[in-house]
Formats: sequence, structure tokens, C-alpha cells
Amino acid sequence: MVSKRSADGVCGRIRRIALLCVVVLTGVSACGGGGGSGGEAGVDPSLPSIVVNSLLDDVAPASGTVTLRSALASAQTRQRITFDPALNGGTIDLLHIGQEHTVLVGEVMGFDDANNISYLVGYFDRDYGTSALFANKAVVIDASNLPDGITINWDGAESARVLAVAGHLTLTNVSITGGNSVFDVAADVGQHPEDNQTSTLARGAGLAVWGIATLTDCAIYNNHAVGDDADTSRDGGAYGGGVYADTVVMDNCVVSGNTVYGGGAAGGGVFSVGGRDTGVNVSSITRSSITENRITGLFAYGGGVYSDGGGIGLSTRIHVENSTIARNLVEPPELPAFLFGLLDIGYWRGGGLYMSNGHMQVQSSTIVDNEVLGKPRTSELEKANMAGGIAATIGNAHAVEDMIVGHSIVVGNTVHEIGGIGPDGYTVASVYPHDVFTGSVFDFHSLGHNRIGVIDFSQILVPVGEPGWASLSRKHYPQAGDEHGVTPGDVLGNAMLSDLVRSSGVEADPFAVLYYQPAGSALDQVPGESYNVTETYGELVGQQDEGGNHLLLPLMLDQIQTVYGQPDFASEFRSYFQAFLQDVDPDTAGSQLYFNCDSLVVDTIEQSYWCGPSQTWPQQEYNHAYIEFWHHLDAALTGEIAEVNVDQIASLGPALISDDVWTSLFGIGESHHNGITVRLYETTLGVIPMATDQLGNPRSANLHGDIGAIEMGDWF
Repeated sequence: MVSKRSADGVCGRIRRIALLCVVVLTGVSACGGGGGSGGEAGVDPSLPSIVVNSLLDDVAPASGTVTLRSALASAQTRQRITFDPALNGGTIDLLHIGQEHTVLVGEVMGFDDANNISYLVGYFDRDYGTSALFANKAVVIDASNLPDGITINWDGAESARVLAVAGHLTLTNVSITGGNSVFDVAADVGQHPEDNQTSTLARGAGLAVWGIATLTDCAIYNNHAVGDDADTSRDGGAYGGGVYADTVVMDNCVVSGNTVYGGGAAGGGVFSVGGRDTGVNVSSITRSSITENRITGLFAYGGGVYSDGGGIGLSTRIHVENSTIARNLVEPPELPAFLFGLLDIGYWRGGGLYMSNGHMQVQSSTIVDNEVLGKPRTSELEKANMAGGIAATIGNAHAVEDMIVGHSIVVGNTVHEIGGIGPDGYTVASVYPHDVFTGSVFDFHSLGHNRIGVIDFSQILVPVGEPGWASLSRKHYPQAGDEHGVTPGDVLGNAMLSDLVRSSGVEADPFAVLYYQPAGSALDQVPGESYNVTETYGELVGQQDEGGNHLLLPLMLDQIQTVYGQPDFASEFRSYFQAFLQDVDPDTAGSQLYFNCDSLVVDTIEQSYWCGPSQTWPQQEYNHAYIEFWHHLDAALTGEIAEVNVDQIASLGPALISDDVWTSLFGIGESHHNGITVRLYETTLGVIPMATDQLGNPRSANLHGDIGAIEMGDWF
């Protein structure tokens, strides 16, 4: 969906930070339900605009003087606040605390001591601490009439975020900077009886919005959130160095140089809850730069962007289109040598983009050069605690629905494993590329024409053949035009830097990167018109029910042996895997065994069946033998298991048992095999290329479009 809008008056200030003016709006509408106390998003046309005519921050300005603070106080909900043209390019230095104990909605968690598990109580009023500006209504601040915009800077003596809104916020052509949200002792603001809040919530150092944050032509930079590093609970976490909002709708913005620090830290640039109360189930980031942000914590996720997918119990979406997410950094806190062992419980994932729940779609974007540092370890089922550029959670339940990537460059993202403490800080023991980590998503979908370095499917949910689930094939990759094993030198050209925003992330340059020109094999690849991709889905047929699909695993071995010409594959893998079942945890003394849901010791492949239940089956230990089978089968197909010689099929690519392999093994339609029937079918999906790029230039400049956020043409 594409609509034109005038670019007059919005380019000057953005050019100062070298992001060219964008004149085409794409993506998801900012309109939605009226959730939150602020009412509906957008402007009330029946109300006259309030014009700010002073850069001062007087609490009680003289008659005839209108400050931003006084305008915000007097404005009705959805009444537009604009600026006198004489203020063009000016900075409003905020000096006063507007709210000592800002009341916004947040999640309240309880803890079940009997079962040693936390649970969601609900979303209620909580204390977010100090804010320079606060409004309990829908706020519209519009500087689109100023060629160079307006900057709102926190310059006070105390720590405070710049702006908090209990309602919807519409912000146009405004820079937000200087925010410093630091945890303190929480006050009684009418919290829920089960809320044991002790510290204020360091969320959204630049902007904290419980509603829809509609941000257009904005720059959010140099804001810093500091949580309680001694508290690793959700309450102790610091979220959203630049922006924290229930729903984020961002267009043509720069979010750079922001930091988050705490025992838990997430969303160095942007933290999107995902429409818990707004009624809008899609957060969107379009034609924007989320770069050079940093998060530091024992549990740290999403150096650039964190998507909560609506929080526990919801599965909403985040769309990233025509955007650059680059040089963001995830790292552990600096610890003295005697505390270094604390890192053994840490998690660090998603240098660029992380989702903990719901759905993610990335199209025509460039996600590169993000870094994740941490102390490596694995838990049960070889779950890694570190992951690179784009990452999803490894949930114990069905927390992550799907990940969709198309027409995007995802390369040069790295994991840095630290091995100890040296004279200059942590020593790096190993560095390796890690660009896409699917976590435990249901399905990965490619829209085709991607350039990816390393794609890691190791923890994607394994095939389950239950009738009606359509869940045999989960890795719908590759599609037409996809390439993996790509390096930055293959696809990236010059980097365009800001001349205003300094880096707080990887710091390859002193100033923040805004975008990269595509190069090499990223040029002239994407069809100029819509096209189709085909995916394969499958299930077992008959009265399987939970626990009745025990024939699938030996059938897989037989089919691989037959179809791929591996004469001893089934017997060799069976011997290998059943030997593994005799001691599934060799690092623990004694013989560690799995039991299935019939309380039987699992020592054969036939006993390694899936038991359900449908909602939380990955967390049930009696399903682990079934999961282990698929993980070890992947290892066999890559030649990692020495006892299994599969040289002929070791070049299947990162997806291994992909759509094409399922089709080769069983064919489209129904096939019958010794008491089990497999049904495979194909689904065709239409893909529509983006009409413009990050800079507003039309795609495609040539017969075919370029991969990534930027379209090359005569304008370069």
C-alpha cells in the first residue's frame, strides 16, 4: 500500500544527519483502536492548533509566551501543538521535572513457588520514575512546518526521560535527546495488590508511551536507560533506550546512539510491547535507521530493536521495511574477576533485531555489522545462550509464531565469545558470523532474493505430523534468488554516516551509520513486479492423536536411505542414536535416560515419540527424545556425526530438510508406507516488492530492483 505525501518543510534537519528526505509513505496505518487513556491516535480537526513561540522551559511563562511545557499542559486530547517559524532548527532545553513518579501501564508478574515459575498477573498502573514532560492524554507535536525541525533536549540537573505519554503520541519532525531514565525507589501510585514493585521502571529514556507512538521524520538519539543491575527480574530490567511504546509506528526516523544498562536490558533503540492495549496488532518500522545503539546486561536482547509480540498470551506482529539496522551492540556488564562466574547464567541475543513472541517480517532491509558479546554455554537440547543479527527466543512453549525475510541483506553480524578477564576488560576467545537465528519459531518463510551470511535453524520447532497441523516442513528456505554464505564485501558498498549523532554501538566510526549502498550480487536482483513463491506443508493422515506418530521417525530414516542412495544410513543412524539414548547427559555421573509419556525408558527410536500437549509440548521432558532425534538427524545430514557417511547429501544448505527435501522423500499428495500415510501439499504465496527504498527513491532503478534498504540509481 503506497500513498504520496508532500515533502515540503521536512527535509532540512534530516539532511543535517545525512538521511535524505523521504517522500513516499509505506507500511501499516497508524490508526487503530482507542486503547489507553489518551483516546484515538491522530489529530482532532475540530480543535485549533496551539503554537509554541518560545524555546524556554518556563513553568509559568509570561502572558503571550507559549512554551512547549505550557502547551502540553493546556492542550486537549489530540489537539495539535505546532511551532512558530522563528523557532526553526532550535533546541528546547528542558530543565524541570514534570512528573517525579510517572504513572504508565506495565506488566505485573507473579511467581508460583510450588512450581518455580513466573506468571503474568496482568497490565496495571506502575511507577516509571521521573519524566521531564508528561501527559495523560493523546498528544500531537508537529514541527512539519519547520524546515530544520525542533529538538527537545533534557538538560536538567536530575535524571529524567524526555517525554512520557499515557495515551497515544504523534510526533513529526522532532528530535528527542538527552534523556536519562535511571531507576530509583518506587512510590505507591496505586499498583495492583500483587504488584511488589520496589524500583521505578527505567523504560523509554527518550520516549515512554503507553499507547501508539506514531513517529515521522524524527531523530531519537543519545538517550540512556539505567535499570537495577542487582535485580535480574523483569522489574529490574531497563527497556528502550530511545523509545518504549505499546505500539510503535515509525517512518523515516533515525534512532541511534542510545544505551540501555541493567541486570536485564532490551531494545537499545526501540522496545515495542506490541499492542497490548491499543488494539493495533502490528508495530512497524519503515524507511528508518536503527543504528549504533548499545545494551549492557546479564540478560540482554535486541541491541537495535526488541519486539515483545504483544506480551504473554498474545501473538502480534512487527514489520521492518526499507530500513537499516546496523552496528548495534549487545554485551554483558563489566565484572571483577571474582564475579565473572555470574556470566554462566547470562543470555545475550539479537544484536540487531530480537523477538520474544509473535510474528516478525523483514523486507527490503539491511541488517549488518551488529555484534553480540557474552560468555557461551548451552542448556538442555543444546540451546545456545547467544545469537547474532536477527534472533528469536528459544521458548519452552509455542511463543514465536513465524519469521519472514525477503529482499534483505543480513550479513556481517557476529557473536564474540568471551573467555576471561584481561587487563583491558573481557578477552575474546572466539568470533564467528551469526546472522539469522530462528529460535523456536513455528515456521521460517523466505520471500526470496535474500543475501544472508549464516542462517541457523538449529532450534526451530521440529516436525510434528499431527493431522490438521500442517507442520512437517517448517523451513521454507531457500526460495528463488536466495543466497547464503555471503560476506559483507559481496553485497555492501559505501556507508553513509551522520554528522550529528555519535556512535554508542560497535563504533566502527565516531558517528552513527545511517545506511549502506548495496553492491555486488545485491544489485539488480528483485523482480520489478509481483511474483509467487511456493511452500510445502505436510501432515500424517489417520487416527494419530497425541503420541501416535511413533512410526514417522523410522520412516524418515528409511526414506533418506532409499531416496538419497545411502545404503546403510538407517541402521547406522539407529545404532548411533540409540547409543546416545543410553546416556543423554554424559557430563553428569551415572546413566541419564529419557522417559516418554507412557513412563517407559526411551531406548529405541520407536519409543521416541511425540506426546503433546498441543500448547506447551517443547517444555515437557517426555518430548525431548523426539526433539533430540530431529536435532541429531540434522547433525548427521551435515556430516557432524562421524559414524554416518552422508557425503552425497551434505550440501543440502542450512535448511537441510527443506521443502524440496520433503517433496523428494514423499512427493506431493498422499503416500502410504507400512501403516503410515503422509500427505504433502503446496501453497503459493504472492510477493509484492517495495515501491520505494529507505530514501524515498523509486524501486526499481533498472529492470530489476536491488536487495537491501537502498536502491542504487542515477541519484548516487
